[in-house]
Amino acid sequence: MPFYRLKTGIVHVKGTRLPAPCNARVLMDGQQQPCMAPSAFLCDGPSSANRSGTCDAPLCEAHARQTGPNRHLCPACHLSQSKAALQRSLFTSLV
Repeated sequence: MPFYRLKTGIVHVKGTRLPAPCNARVLMDGQQQPCMAPSAFLCDGPSSANRSGTCDAPLCEAHARQTGPNRHLCPACHLSQSKAALQRSLFTSLV
């Protein structure tokens, strides 16, 4: 029974087959809080913490960054991947 943040406020919804709330962090009233919108995707970024090898953070449509067919990244994994790509391109130009 998850809590969702909707336009009317935070709502507690009862049900057995409901998606998890979005795990992305947003800035509200000067503080970082979870988005809590109903999720539609899971993050496919690399993670060593999960057995599946992916981050698996639930994401809403607004926070999911599509990187391929049926492949999405959370903002944290997207940022780390883009920083790694910038670092790689820096050193490959020197070779």
